[in-house]
Amino acid sequence: MYDHLIFYDGQCGLCDRAVHIVLKADHQYLFAFAPLQGHTAASLLKDIPEELRGADSVILIENYKLPSRHVSIRSKAAFRTCWLLGGWYRLIGWKGFLPAWLFDWGYRLIATNRHRLFPPVSCIVPDLADKERFLD
Repeated sequence: MYDHLIFYDGQCGLCDRAVHIVLKADHQYLFAFAPLQGHTAASLLKDIPEELRGADSVILIENYKLPSRHVSIRSKAAFRTCWLLGGWYRLIGWKGFLPAWLFDWGYRLIATNRHRLFPPVSCIVPDLADKERFLD
């Protein structure tokens, strides 16, 4: 239960929508969530390379409770999340097996403009049933 951890911008409206999409699709309860601005991010991301830690981007840590963690960032994290969700999301997720540079330019373009395109939120308010999936 909750094998993988998704870090997201806790003040981003687009990120809020993406987290809710993953919550709705994650019937196997594979994912937990934590804001990049929280204590969990400060604790777990301190051991990953600086270029990943400093990125204002979605970060996926697969098997985050185990020593054999795998870290993905930007488009790789988004595609890998889709792949792990399974079902028809794998039609999107297979792109994660391609080189990141093919998609990161588009990811960066959207990420740069996300605060203008999507109103900022103060924090994601999960349903009571999903509250335990959110780490601070």
